[in-house]
Amino acid sequence: MASERLAIRGGQPVRTDPWPRWPIWGPEEERALLEALHSGVWGVGGERVPELERRFAELHRARYAVACCNGTVALQIALVAAGIEAGDEVITSPYTFMATALAILAVGAVPVFVDVERETHNLDPALIDAAVTPRTRAIMPVHIGGRPADMDRILEAARRRGLVVIEDAAQGWLAAWRGTPVGALGDAGTFSFQSSKNLSGGEGGLVLTNDEALYQRAWSYHNCGRLPGGAWYDHATAGLNYRLGEFQAAVLLAGLARLPEQQERRRAAMDALDDALRAIDGLSTPRADDRITAHACHIYMVRLEPEAFPQGKQKIVDALQAEGIPAHPGYTTPLYRQGFWRWFSERKVGTGDLRWKDVFPRPPEDYDLPVTEELCRTTIWLKQDLLLAGPEAMADVGRAFGKVLGAARAGEL
Repeated sequence: MASERLAIRGGQPVRTDPWPRWPIWGPEEERALLEALHSGVWGVGGERVPELERRFAELHRARYAVACCNGTVALQIALVAAGIEAGDEVITSPYTFMATALAILAVGAVPVFVDVERETHNLDPALIDAAVTPRTRAIMPVHIGGRPADMDRILEAARRRGLVVIEDAAQGWLAAWRGTPVGALGDAGTFSFQSSKNLSGGEGGLVLTNDEALYQRAWSYHNCGRLPGGAWYDHATAGLNYRLGEFQAAVLLAGLARLPEQQERRRAAMDALDDALRAIDGLSTPRADDRITAHACHIYMVRLEPEAFPQGKQKIVDALQAEGIPAHPGYTTPLYRQGFWRWFSERKVGTGDLRWKDVFPRPPEDYDLPVTEELCRTTIWLKQDLLLAGPEAMADVGRAFGKVLGAARAGEL
């Protein structure tokens, strides 16, 4: 039995057994890669990218899919295909990866941040109306950690205001809201297959939609402006080469076959974490919501009560890691406080003297969103590779949290 003396102070760690390594791969990936290699068709004209698009769309109950080179580009493709233009405003979350905002900026549009819900880390629908201006064209909710955002209220706000909804489902594979998979709820949804993701090809992304016209624009934009069925050197619209290759599609197809079973294991682990952590003083576990009929289980997020742990999140994380738990501090800086805004703010817009800072409805440095600020100080992540250890292993996580937080409350950390 582990000593109550903290491992970071020389005590015995709670867990010494290794956690699952990611990515997981096997003979299926080897065979798929060799078949792609021997096919002699490694890019355009191959069979694997269209098969990935078809199977992923079917799993998420969408009519159309466009596979592309990464999740950031998927967002950009969806924005262009949805008709978002320079100067348009897109309402989105500040508790997300930088790609969400950078994709909006990349198409010449302007991100407008609204705060998130403390219990879900997702965009707060109650704040949408106040953020809408005559230039607002879209809402981009983020299903952070794989937990679906409140799509009932987001879609209702969009319909009331005539806005496009593009779901950032970069962490949302097989997640569902009221039985409908995310990515197929709004006008378009985007996914990522980057190295850390539950379904990984090393890199890769995908756009889903049920709108045929939006699909055709997305397909054209990701394929050099060509039209489906058109001539190779006929570039009817503007577009760039954002295509996915056959090798990545081969790996993704192999991973897609085992994804449902892996997701069930992660979900069982999340349930076990709820049981293990719910009763620990000063720790808040995710809020239950019956409308979430499937969680993607990319990140399990817990919150420290600030008044209970004045030592700060990083000390807690360091102590948990010493106990053998790969806890992660997650986002520590709101998106609107990231340094890239200074670079964008000074860039010229067009050929005159107008700069980006002149078109922002609100300078990023002027944002002060209290819930996001608090979550960046208090939220700890447990990632999907830990969840793959299964429900039995979550008892170690519970013991480590209890040990570390008990010592922290006693002033021994």
